[in-house]
Amino acid sequence: MLDTMGVILACNNEADLGELTRVRAVSALPFAGRYRLVDFVLSGMVNSGMNTVGIATGPVYQSLLNHVGSGKPWDLARKREGLFVLPPAPDAEFYGDSRIAALSGVLRFLERSKERYVVVADGNNVCNVRFDKIVETHKFNNADITVVYQRVKSKTDGETYVETDETGAVRDVVYAKDRKKCLNRLTGYYVFTKDLLINLLENCMLHGKKRFVKDIIEKNVGKLNIYGYCFDGFLRTIKDIDSYYTVSMELFEFDKRKDIFIPQDKIYTKSKDRVPTRYLSDAVVRSSIIADGCVINGTVENSIIFRGVRVHKGAVVKNSIVMQDGIISADATIGCCILDKNCVLREGKTLIGQPDFPLVVGKHRTI
Repeated sequence: MLDTMGVILACNNEADLGELTRVRAVSALPFAGRYRLVDFVLSGMVNSGMNTVGIATGPVYQSLLNHVGSGKPWDLARKREGLFVLPPAPDAEFYGDSRIAALSGVLRFLERSKERYVVVADGNNVCNVRFDKIVETHKFNNADITVVYQRVKSKTDGETYVETDETGAVRDVVYAKDRKKCLNRLTGYYVFTKDLLINLLENCMLHGKKRFVKDIIEKNVGKLNIYGYCFDGFLRTIKDIDSYYTVSMELFEFDKRKDIFIPQDKIYTKSKDRVPTRYLSDAVVRSSIIADGCVINGTVENSIIFRGVRVHKGAVVKNSIVMQDGIISADATIGCCILDKNCVLREGKTLIGQPDFPLVVGKHRTI
């Protein structure tokens, strides 16, 4: 897709993950033992043939920058085109819906690119998506804007929905509080004709508009050719602690895990070479995802264990997520917990959360 570029919005789009995003963008949040959330949308763009991808960041972007680097794992380390990490403008105001603030800071990047179309994508979705199919549909419809939606079973607070007609054209934008029954949830993926996007952003900046969906999509329904594209694969949006925990636990369902990781299109990430995980004599492991470099000598059930984690003898880890280089000491127990990087649980200690209220421990904490 030499005529299409991608812009990933790595600012914290209305996401609130507390300790997990205090020192990192939500797009840099570790997921599934070895990935970051940005890997899914970035891999989707690369698999779709995009050669130019910009990542529009928010105020906290160091962790994201360390992860994506030059873009080599995604074959985007190039002399021309490639991956561009775009820090925010000094006067950008990031609050609420920060999409317009992030995009306004990359206007020069958009103006200087040669591509005709641009895919604007939130960086906090978990899915395996081909954007080339969406762009082809955008061209076929002669659309100005294409919004990607997902059919859901019921409305959720804080979400936005679109009503389409039999041709796929968007006829209305519906919010969760509206009484109108509409279950086409916006996923945060959009296709624009690039020149139109630039004009819309400049108009928003001129008039002080700060709501992406309301001021760019909703206000142009009936004025521009706006079409919907239904994505029918597995797609989940990470917006809070509950959704992060729930989606992580969904990975233990084979059909959902298969839909993300087993298709021909791979999910790429930054490689960190470590020795294989060692399972010692007292290790008991059931239904878990365990990365390389770990040492397991306790019980691990229905849990996601990141690289370099040590689970000592007598320790029990159930229904939990333990991120990189964590230590679960002897006879310690955790259940329904999320431990960020380099956390240490001392000998004999117990931490128990609930499936609908997981306990979170921030980075570098010792308990």
